[in-house]
Amino acid sequence: MVGICLLTALGTLVRMAHFQDFPRAFLISALVDPLTLPIVLALRPVFLRRHFESGFQVLRILLLNTLLCIGAAFLLTCWVRLVTNVTGWHVPNWGTLQSWAVPWVYYSIVFAGWRFAQFWSAAELAVHAEKQRAAAAEAEALKAELRHLRHQLDPHFLFNALNGIAVEIEDHPDAAVGMVRELAAYLRYSLDQRDRTVTSIGLVFDAARSYLELQKARFGPELDYRLVSDEPSRRRMAPSFLLQPLVENAVKHGLKGGQTPVEVAIEAEANEAELQIRVSSPGVLRPDWERAGDPGVGLSVLTRRLQLHYPGRHDFMLRQIGERVVATLRLRGEPCSV
Repeated sequence: MVGICLLTALGTLVRMAHFQDFPRAFLISALVDPLTLPIVLALRPVFLRRHFESGFQVLRILLLNTLLCIGAAFLLTCWVRLVTNVTGWHVPNWGTLQSWAVPWVYYSIVFAGWRFAQFWSAAELAVHAEKQRAAAAEAEALKAELRHLRHQLDPHFLFNALNGIAVEIEDHPDAAVGMVRELAAYLRYSLDQRDRTVTSIGLVFDAARSYLELQKARFGPELDYRLVSDEPSRRRMAPSFLLQPLVENAVKHGLKGGQTPVEVAIEAEANEAELQIRVSSPGVLRPDWERAGDPGVGLSVLTRRLQLHYPGRHDFMLRQIGERVVATLRLRGEPCSV
């Protein structure tokens, strides 16, 4: 209806240039231009039915659209001639050919413009629908990948933990029993989180504490740890088991250095814009660690999970600060729960 009103206004301005008479120009436009609406509605199903065909039929469809627009313009031109003949309001100095040709060309352009607008609108809707389908498919793929990554984390941890227990069974059976208990507590926590891709930092720290208690039972006085987190950070949401790969690496590489006791420190602080987590332990970081080859299952999983949960909103840095290797995570916003 807005289009009909605009077309009527345009028709009035065009006829004003010929008739130099506003009432006459407006009346002819009001009698003629609104008839474009039923013609448009009649042609719409034909256009929609043909719109999505492609390939070798494109030329035929283009020709059909052109003929339909020209035919619709001819019908409207016949109505214009009828109105002007009945009212006697002919354009001065126009011959018969001009009286037919000018409105015919004018309305052919009108219908072609409407067809182009309809084509553009349908194409935009198709693109939007395709984007929605692609987004839905990507979301399902991300969910499947996150499930795979979660399943990859647990066996990796269990492999390390069970190997540690096996080493202690013969020489330190009491320590092995303590490790089994800590492992049971950790697995209970893991089962509680099995259907969650995100959880609170407080629970992430609890999981890290369970793991470190398990390792401390194995290494005794050679290993110590320190967990520091403020209340705002503990309430923030993050991917479950986010710190596991970093804590495992901190323990493993810290003990390789030979300096004991090894203190693994995990610190978290948050403000309105950002959550920052640091995991550090004694050690020496290779300057070319990023180009040294395969970063291992742990860091590969961590990197991919950050990409999925914080696309374009995270920073991961591994640096040498004094005699300690410090891994720093900066996470902006809430994690995507895909």
